[in-house]
Amino acid sequence: MATSRELKELLRPLLARRAELAFAGRTLFFQPFTHYLRGVVFLTSRFHPASQAISFAHQLYNGQGSPDFDVNRDRHRYQMKLDWKEAPERASLELCDEMEHRALPAVEGIVDFAAHMRAPGYMGGYHPDTPSRVFVEALGYCSVGEFDKAEVRLSGFERELPEFSAAAVTEDRRYDRFPLWRMAYLLRALRNDQSQVLPLLHDWEEHAVKGMKLTKFWKPTPFPAEL
Repeated sequence: MATSRELKELLRPLLARRAELAFAGRTLFFQPFTHYLRGVVFLTSRFHPASQAISFAHQLYNGQGSPDFDVNRDRHRYQMKLDWKEAPERASLELCDEMEHRALPAVEGIVDFAAHMRAPGYMGGYHPDTPSRVFVEALGYCSVGEFDKAEVRLSGFERELPEFSAAAVTEDRRYDRFPLWRMAYLLRALRNDQSQVLPLLHDWEEHAVKGMKLTKFWKPTPFPAEL
């Protein structure tokens, strides 16, 4: 398994010629990023001793302090060879080529909700009504000012899981590590005071970026609904 330092060394030629790319925490990503963290994560597995690279696009304004790579989805994958240490220059050339021409292009354009909707394989969940997919869509609708659509989407989730209702959620759930409570929190804001929805999304985005320790790579920007 390649360490984070070894991966960065292998990727050095790509990082040198592409200033818009950064590498941190076994993750290669575009920077500065705004509402979406997009890139490639290098994962380890007990079933294979070499790292596997998987493309991802993570919606940052969901209040989650760690990226959701959703590796079980059908996404671009690249398995590093077992013998990469025997010919590191060749391994670097192959890895940089794969990242630059196939892995990164798969997610480069996912910078807002409209682009995210055009890439359903990167939206999470195998079924349109799984909670993770519902949350992604509800947040996205909020980002473009379609609050009624967001409320309808979350209300369906509330009917399926009434224990996580807008009426039951409390203020201390604002940054709850369980997304179901954050979904309920957003639904409460949509019903009680829609003027607070976009400030909440900005707050969640900042909370997420700080939690990932990626603040220096982040560029705070308005949501489409604010332009």
